[in-house]
Amino acid sequence: MSRDLPLSTLDRDELAELRATVRAVAAEAGYPAGVRALEGSPTGIDADLWRVLAEEIGLAAIGLPDEVGGLGGLAEVLAIAEELGSSLAPVPFLSTTVLCGQILAGAGEAGAPYLERVAEGRIAAAAITNARGEWSPADITCTFDGSTVSGTVRFVAHGASAEFLVVAARGSEGIHLIIVEAADASVTPLPSLDFSRPTATVTFDGSPAVAIASGTPAEAAISDGVDIAVIATGADQLGGTQRCFDMTLEYIKLRRQFNREIGSFQAIKHRMADALILVEMARSGIEKVTSGDSDDRAADASVVKAWGSEAYIAMTAEAIQLHGGVGFTWEHDAHLYFRRARFDAAFLGDAAFHRERIATLLAW
Repeated sequence: MSRDLPLSTLDRDELAELRATVRAVAAEAGYPAGVRALEGSPTGIDADLWRVLAEEIGLAAIGLPDEVGGLGGLAEVLAIAEELGSSLAPVPFLSTTVLCGQILAGAGEAGAPYLERVAEGRIAAAAITNARGEWSPADITCTFDGSTVSGTVRFVAHGASAEFLVVAARGSEGIHLIIVEAADASVTPLPSLDFSRPTATVTFDGSPAVAIASGTPAEAAISDGVDIAVIATGADQLGGTQRCFDMTLEYIKLRRQFNREIGSFQAIKHRMADALILVEMARSGIEKVTSGDSDDRAADASVVKAWGSEAYIAMTAEAIQLHGGVGFTWEHDAHLYFRRARFDAAFLGDAAFHRERIATLLAW
């Protein structure tokens, strides 16, 4: 049973106010600079910030069904993802609310008890990908015998923080969507280039499991949820790309060489013009899916991810270069965005994977 996520439920002013609130809360909490303190953290989460955003502002229920107190639709999900990406806020919005939440929302009534936990701000993690971190129904690594699950899934985002796991497994009825409590799994944190997005290897060895969907409905729920999460990742990439462009533009207006601002040099102008194209390339894909004209969400999701991944990586590299010597230092924020760009590019499939997926979906 797939679920049709509405485009939006807030008007433009309400959406702008929600954006501003998230931006202000993240800045007051000290981000993006605060990400440095998370180096080596197995959770990569600011629990106090997530409590404020999830419980007091209601971000944990953004895009979820009304029955669990949900608010908004796709436009709200993407607006929040963009603001969190701009500030590098270390919260599990993308991995829990968006990825797990949308998968559970597509599972119907059987997923409702777990969806309520997500809406309350409890952390869930999705163990659904193959060894390369991609969602591919043909490459599911876990098996389900009707009551227990066995197998290993790598690169589970925020797996070490999860209270329960949303798992894809193969069994007698094809693909099964199952729930495993984190206490019944073996979770090994993995080092991550992005301090705020650690992953984990999750191993199930006859772990008790509850199936909430099987067969075609299970595959549809997972695929639809992944597509929305992929688009939300594109919004996260857009937020970071725009932030890197803005801070680089500000820097070249102030930095002087040869008694002139470096932004007046023709070579710098050309590079910034190319950088602006990167920003707008990432933005155009997001605007397409929120315009109401999208008729193939899966293909649009892959376009957004392919464009956003390349734009974000290129923009962060350019930001480091154009900041000169200071751009390479630990104290400057540029490397924090470079780290996020690399994580986002690999999450749920890199640009090459999604270009190939576009070709398959459009029968090229």
